[in-house]
Order: sequence, then C-alpha cells, then structure tokens
Amino acid sequence: MGRAIKIIVIVILAIVVLLAAAIFVVTQVIDPNDFKPQIEEQARQNANLDLSIPGDLSWQFWPSLGVSLGRTEARIADEEELFAALDNASVSVAVWPLLLGKVEMDGVLVDGLEVNLREDQQGGNWERIGPQNDASPDQTEGDEQTAEGGEEGSTLDIPLTIPSVDITNGRISYRNATDGTDIRVEHFNFNARDVSLDQPFPLEMSLRYQDQSDMRVDLNLKTTLAANLDANHFVLNPMVLDANIAGATTQPVDVHLEQALEVNLEEDSANLTGLVLQAAGTRTTGEARITGLTGDLVVAGKLDTEPFNLNTVLKTLGEPAIETRGDSALNKVAMSATLSGPANSVIAKPLTITLDDSTINGSAGLQNLETGKIVFDLSMDKILLDQYLPPESSSSEDKPATTGGDAGKSGGTANLTEAELIPVETLRPLLLDGKLRIGHLTFEQIEASDLSFAVSAANGVLKLTQASGKTLNGDFSASGTLDVAGKTPRISARTKVNRMQIQPIAKMAMKDDLATGLFSMDGSFNASGNSQKALVESAKGNLNLGLADGTVRGLNLYNTLVGGINDTLGGLKGLTALIPDQQSGKLPSVLSEDTKIIDLTSKTRLDKQVAYLESLEATLEKGSLSGNGWFNVLTQQFDMHIGMKSPELDGGKYLGDATWPLRCQGSLESSPAKWCGPDRDGFRKIAQQAATNAAKGKLKDKLGIDAEGDTTEEVLKNAAGQKAREEIEKQRDKLNEKLGDKLKGLFN
Repeated sequence: MGRAIKIIVIVILAIVVLLAAAIFVVTQVIDPNDFKPQIEEQARQNANLDLSIPGDLSWQFWPSLGVSLGRTEARIADEEELFAALDNASVSVAVWPLLLGKVEMDGVLVDGLEVNLREDQQGGNWERIGPQNDASPDQTEGDEQTAEGGEEGSTLDIPLTIPSVDITNGRISYRNATDGTDIRVEHFNFNARDVSLDQPFPLEMSLRYQDQSDMRVDLNLKTTLAANLDANHFVLNPMVLDANIAGATTQPVDVHLEQALEVNLEEDSANLTGLVLQAAGTRTTGEARITGLTGDLVVAGKLDTEPFNLNTVLKTLGEPAIETRGDSALNKVAMSATLSGPANSVIAKPLTITLDDSTINGSAGLQNLETGKIVFDLSMDKILLDQYLPPESSSSEDKPATTGGDAGKSGGTANLTEAELIPVETLRPLLLDGKLRIGHLTFEQIEASDLSFAVSAANGVLKLTQASGKTLNGDFSASGTLDVAGKTPRISARTKVNRMQIQPIAKMAMKDDLATGLFSMDGSFNASGNSQKALVESAKGNLNLGLADGTVRGLNLYNTLVGGINDTLGGLKGLTALIPDQQSGKLPSVLSEDTKIIDLTSKTRLDKQVAYLESLEATLEKGSLSGNGWFNVLTQQFDMHIGMKSPELDGGKYLGDATWPLRCQGSLESSPAKWCGPDRDGFRKIAQQAATNAAKGKLKDKLGIDAEGDTTEEVLKNAAGQKAREEIEKQRDKLNEKLGDKLKGLFN
C-alpha cells in the first residue's frame, strides 16, 4: 500500500514537472514576437484595421503565467490618422491552479489606451471597423455555433473571478465636423477588484471631460456593482459620485451625488433610490423610477430641495449677489416636486416652490423630450415685489439722460445704442406654453390682484396671449407678440386700461404727485429691429387716452387764462368793461394752484420717439379746452397749443364765445407752474376783435350806425364816413327845401 502511494506521488510530481517544463519551454523558447505578422494580418482581414506593434510581446512565467503587449497602434485601413493605441497591456493566470487544470485569472492591465472617434457627413470612422466583405455562409454558420456554445468547449474551467482589472491613463476624443462638437476624455482610470458575475464587486473610475465650450468636468466614481448578464440586471449600490464642474459658471462647482442605481435592461427600466445631491450650497433628496429607457421614456418619482439662500449659491458659483431692498429677500428658496406625466415627458406635478414668504403651486416641465417643449401652469399666492427691487439710489447717474431744450421732436436718439438687444438665436427654437396667476402683488406701494398671464412660443413667434388684472380701483389687459422668425425681429402690443387711479402711477413714473383722476387707455404699438435705436426709429402706434374726475397739480390753466386776459385787456384803454359782470374789468384769480378736470379725451399717434397729440377735448371745472401738440418720450419735452374757454366770458356782449389760445411747452422735469402761458399774439387779436365789436355796438346804440370793418380804426373810419354822408344828405335836403320854398315864392 505504501509502495502504491509512493508511486502515485511520484507520478503526480512527474506530471507537475513535465507541465512546468512545458510552460518554461513555451515561455523561454517560443518568441511571441514571431506571431506579429499573423496578428496584423488577422486584424486587417477581420477588423479592417492596420495594426502596428512596435513594442515587444513578452511572456511572464512566475508567479503568474501571462503575456504582455507593448506599444500598439491601430489605424483604419488605408488611413493615416490614428484610430486607437495603447502603451502596454497584460493578462495573466495563476500558475498553480493551471497545473491542476483550472484557469484562475490573475489580472488584466491596459495602460495608455487612446481612442480617436471622428464623424462627418459620411458617418463615423468606427462604422468602418469590421469585415468589409460579406462572410461566407459556412463561416457565418460556424460563428453562430461558436457564439451559441456549439459542440466545441474547453476542458478547463471558465474563470468566474478576476482579482483585478486596471485601465490607466486612458484618452478618448470625439470630433464632429458637421456641428463643431469637440469632446475629450482624459486621465481615464478604471479599477475593479474581485470581478465576478456571481458576487458584487467594488470598482472605481475617474476621468476629466472637456468640450468645445470650455466645459470641464473632473469626475470620480466609487460603487459596488452586482451584475447578472443572463438577466441583463445591474445594481450599483452604494454609488458615490464626486465631480468638479468648471466652465458653466464663473467659479468651478463641486457636486456630490449619492444614490442606489438599479438597471434592468430586460424590463427597460431603472430605479434611483436614496438620492442625495449636493451642489453650490444646495441639498436635494429624492427617488425616481424610469421606464422605457430605449423607447418612450416615462419618469415617476419625487424630489425635494431644502431651503437655501440664493445669494450664497451665487457667491459659490462666482456670480455677483443680487442686490435687493429687502434684507430678507432670496434668503429662503425651496422646492418640492412629484415627477409624473405621460411617456416621453418629464413633468413636475404637483410642484411647490417657496420664495421667502411667497408660495408657488402647480406644474411645470418638459412636455416633449424630443422637441424640448416647456410647459407650466403655476399659481402664486402673493408677492411683495418692492423687497426684490434694486436698492434706491439718489445718484444723478441713475436718471435717464435727456437732451437740452433745443432738441425738439428729434432729440434723444443719440443716447440709444445699436447693440443687439434680442437673443434671436436663443428664442427661435423655443417651444413654450405657460400660465401664471398671482393672487396679490405689491409693487412700489401699488397693489394688484387677480393677475393672469399666458405665454406661448413656437416657430420663432413668442406671444403674450393674456396679461390682465385689477389694480388702483380699475383693471387692465394686454397682449403682445415678438416675431423672431424672420431676419428682423418685430414687436407688436395691445394694451387697455379701464378707469384706473392715475395718481400712484404718476408718482412712480415722475417721482412727483402731479395728477389725480381715473385714467383710461386703449392703444396699440408695433416696431421692428434688434437694437434700442432701431426699435425707437421704427416705432408706430395709436393711443386713445381718457381722464375723469382729475386734477393736474401745480398747474392752474384758469389762472393762466385770467392773467393773460387781464394783462391784455388792461393794456387796451376803454376796454376794461368788456368782461361781463365785472365792474373793475378784471377777472379774479382762484386760490387753487391746480386744474380740476371733469372729463378729458385725447387721440395720440406715435411715430418714432414722438407722440403726436392729434386731438384733445376736456371739460374743466372752470371752462373747457381743446388742442394738439407733441411729446418726445425720450427727452420728456413737449409743445402743445391749447384753446380754452372761460365760463365768466361766455355770453359777453363783445367777447362772445371766444376761445383763448394757450401755449404749453417745456419738459416734464421742470415745474408745472412754468409749463403754460397765454399766446399773447392770439390774446391781442381777440382783444382787438372785442374792441372792434364794442365800437360797432356803441355806434349802433348811440348813433344808429352799422359800421363795418375788421379793426376799430376801420369801424370808426367807416362810421365817420357814414356820418359825414348822412350830414351831407341832411344839408342837401335842407338846401333843397329852402331853395324850393324860394322858387315857390318867386313864381307865386
């Protein structure tokens, strides 16, 4: 028995020695570099690659049996540009298990891998890899049998675990000549330990991504992978990803992601659980399930972003803080969203956004992932816009530049720029359909409620289909269109205001309590161009304005009229009694410094930067007026001719129903008291006409003469002539009578 055991041991040792000797002979006697021509030939025939192996092929004998490959380069057949290369690679198996008839991988190493992908109108260069001739039926059938397992097999056990797989210093580039895409992946490193198809194994990966827009991402991934190739089921749990993103913002941003990811290719789905995303001072948690990975994508899940300070986030991104009037503005921003929606969309519904003391509810997202159409339907409970406005400044630099008094109707355009104003290329592909409602809004102490807005965008046309609300005891509505489909952008708008208190608007626009009353407006506007200068120079529009129960502060048109009348009539002797019911011949001024307007209507035409007041009709507390003129919206200069009637003068015997001309001109920045004054030439003509009428009246009353003439002098001259002719006729009649009497006496 002992002899038998001894013989068996000797036989085993002999086999081991023989195998070791065989391995030694193979590794030391056979030079693998002799096979380079055959390897290169196979690469040319089967992969359409020109393979060059300038580095050495070498054997490794102990403690692992393996082969290593030096510098190797591959080019697509008949092309000079390098397609792929590696500096060195090796694969090895453990020797002792091999001697016992088992294959245990010891490790796989690939260093300096380089891949260059190129694409143009003819397609990608990788599409030219592989056999370029149709394979024979026999070859195809043989390949299929081999792929299916066939009858061929190995007597050695297939390795189930690989202790290490390392890819170091990899480089991948992709360039697209048609759209300018230029992507580079550098410093690619991959490390996996105890790689198995039966048990989870840890892996790490790092790389640097760069593209043509100077975007750079340094990424590090650590995870444990469980893979079931037969079921196409993969689980990465835990999965930790850290990235540093530069180029998207002024300062690089650190991003930290934790999650568990499960991908089931058989079910075409993926699950994300335990999601934690931290970036730029924000923290978002949630989970999601995605189905239809290769077809119509469906996303369901929930995301919650914890409250954060927006200015702190901006500081982290290297962006300037948003300066606001309110110290607490933008201090609390948060979001909660439930992801849902039909296939091929990502919709947050319900969606809740918190902005300090305001809450926004509704839905928003991408209605179509292929077209990128944005949709939203949101409602905000309230917002105090005042605290989000820029801080107030008393600096004169904040005031709009105006041109001097000689600018007239054409001034102000020198301050306009010709720089591009509308981002046409960004807006043209925009697809949008959204609604926003605001329950209560406060702006510059003006309160508004029941605000509704609706916008849409398609085919390069952006529309404000609705903008309406209630404010200042009135209501408003507006609509507009921005058309960027053509070469030149075009803007059109329509606005309607119904009986709105004008006082707060005047104070906000002019920083002065200039006017009160109920303001109404109905107007349309259009312009074309892509700069301030072009839009102003092409502006056209029509505006109907109304003001009821109003007051213009600091401007008393009646006192202006009274002063002009008193000065004019007082300078003409003998005419002081022309003013009805005023024995002194002067109209008294009123104590008020304002003009009370009972009702006012006007029609205005906008042409370039000038609003032409084509008609103005107003009923005042003391009188009425009509007029026309122009207003430069850039320089705030104006010039108006106004005709005013006074109730104290109506029915006057000589003044009659006179319309007294006033001239209002200057700038809105000046004092209203200096705006208007009498048109002295016009006043003088009315006074002269009154004097003429008075002369006619007195001549008629006292002398019974209906004198004619356009001036007093003409009337008096005409009256004197008539009187002289009457006297001559009387004297002639008397002379004729006396002469007749004498003749009668003579003949009798």
